[in-house]
Amino acid sequence: MTTGFLFFLTKALTFPYAGVLWLRHACYSAGLIKNIRPAVPCLSIGNITVGGTGKTPHTELVLRLCSRDMPMAVLSRGYGRSSKGFRYVAVDDCVADVGDEPLQIKRKFPEVVVAVNRNRIEGIRRIQKDHPQVKLVVLDDAFQYRKLTPTLSILLSPYSRPYTCDTLLPFGRLRDLPTQAKRAQVIMVSKTPPKVSSLERARQYKILKPSKDQQLLFSCYTYGHPRALFPRVYALDSSAIVTDKVIAITGIAHPESFLAHIGEHARVLEHLKFPDHHRFTHKDALRIHALQAKYPGIPIYTTEKDALRLYEIPCLNLQVQAALYYIPLQVELCSPKEHGRFVELITELCN
Repeated sequence: MTTGFLFFLTKALTFPYAGVLWLRHACYSAGLIKNIRPAVPCLSIGNITVGGTGKTPHTELVLRLCSRDMPMAVLSRGYGRSSKGFRYVAVDDCVADVGDEPLQIKRKFPEVVVAVNRNRIEGIRRIQKDHPQVKLVVLDDAFQYRKLTPTLSILLSPYSRPYTCDTLLPFGRLRDLPTQAKRAQVIMVSKTPPKVSSLERARQYKILKPSKDQQLLFSCYTYGHPRALFPRVYALDSSAIVTDKVIAITGIAHPESFLAHIGEHARVLEHLKFPDHHRFTHKDALRIHALQAKYPGIPIYTTEKDALRLYEIPCLNLQVQAALYYIPLQVELCSPKEHGRFVELITELCN
């Protein structure tokens, strides 16, 4: 088959899905389906691709920059949880009840109100009722939730795969029409190289083509020192560990950045890759035990999000617990100017 034929075949097969999406958005835009703008300011952080753009680290960025100066709440769907309806997240909850990402946020920011609810409108109303002091609700992964119109919408676009260069499911990673990017006030290019050049910035502008009313910002990942997942088992200062060989375990959508970071310091002997939000089982524990026995004394590195789920496996032996480390992750804006403008945008929402 020629490249041209494959291109037209892909477009033809995605046409029904695109048609359904177009009709849905047209109904909302024409007012045939009602949407609500909540009384409390809301900041939506989302994407139009399937996972892996960094929604949760960017939510944490907002909290890290502004939650000390203004009361905030985070509302998430709570993907993968077994519970139903509205629920506040507590630091001693388990992943099965509230989801891994909301629990991670709550443990890192215990003073922030964190809740889960599939119905975001109902969730916001409950937060307003129970916590009237909250001045801003951050909505994690709500760009497709057209029933609600946020005060400010941030759309994430991965640096290595911009949404304008992608195609709809199942042949690409787009879960929504790229034209819907126009609804965002901010387009955030995520997972950017820390020292992105002006030439690369210009290239992203050319690819994404933001409107004059949209701001294009750039963010990058920064990783911390490895931390022991079970410090009571192995109370060693993990920041002092020096090793040139590791085992990696991931259960995230796109682990490439994580593996690249590890590869800068050590050789990955083996990589156990699981699906995003994977709930680890006894069978998985046996695989991890086998790897640890194969490479005794070699540390096992995992992501911050996976650490929450790995911690809850009841059948990990002491040798594996002693070898397990997670690498903290946070997002930063790529320049001081962007940092200042981002804080200014968030502050303006509450004034």
